[in-house]
Amino acid sequence: MTTAPPAPAPGVRVRRATASDAAAIAAVGARSFARTYAGSVTDADMDAYVARYFSAGQIASELAEGSVFHVAAAEEDGAEVVVAFSALRAGPSEECVAHIPARERIEIHRVHADARYHGLGVGRLLMEATLARARELGARLVWLSVWESNERAKSFYTKFGFGRIGSHDFYLGDEPRTDWVMGKEL
Repeated sequence: MTTAPPAPAPGVRVRRATASDAAAIAAVGARSFARTYAGSVTDADMDAYVARYFSAGQIASELAEGSVFHVAAAEEDGAEVVVAFSALRAGPSEECVAHIPARERIEIHRVHADARYHGLGVGRLLMEATLARARELGARLVWLSVWESNERAKSFYTKFGFGRIGSHDFYLGDEPRTDWVMGKEL
């Protein structure tokens, strides 16, 4: 017997992000990334990575360069709060997807959520919106990278029909880690 997916947390909605969301996106991403890699990297390496890739300026730059961000926003104490986000981008690709014409593939570059919203259906809403946008953009293949030790994320992506199609090294500081490349045909 299968169980129904959880109903999303009350008051959560998914929408396209705007430049005004950059700081909130960066904060969620920094917390999520740090939680995922906690204990596997030095504090200095973590601080340097987060400062480079999860600053409001970096997120604003990605938005300005055409990355498509979606945010899941919840109402907390009468205000909208970004609790999760995803980002789609065209451009660089992995060897395992290079056989697909560039205009027909897109990368889910980022997916992060506050831990307090895990298991509440927020990720499902966010992924559904992200995949719908990928289809609108004409992609027939969506791909992403996920740390091989991130079992929660791998399980989440598998539920959406992603399968492992390759791997690559991911550097956090000087230490290489293996990321799985996962893909899904649309």
